[in-house]
Amino acid sequence: MSRLPVPDLEPQPITFEEFMELVPEKFELVSGYLFDPPHNHKWRERLLAILLTNEGLLRTVRLAPLARWQEALKQVYGESAEATSHPTGTNC
Repeated sequence: MSRLPVPDLEPQPITFEEFMELVPEKFELVSGYLFDPPHNHKWRERLLAILLTNEGLLRTVRLAPLARWQEALKQVYGESAEATSHPTGTNC
């Protein structure tokens, strides 16, 4: 499998090959989750990467409040993510 597309700030196209490789043949709902149970992220992660690439991160961040994004960044990247997210290195 080729690597997942990396979303940019602005919307970007994907190739037909990426579409064929990364989008499941059909959508299924399994216990309230698309494609598979919650512990299996393969198809949801692939679809999300394509959607984020097509939509761009600037539009994506509008889907959740700032505090949720900050908490997610902190959990994934640690305390340093919050400090480096502001140009002055201080929390606003």
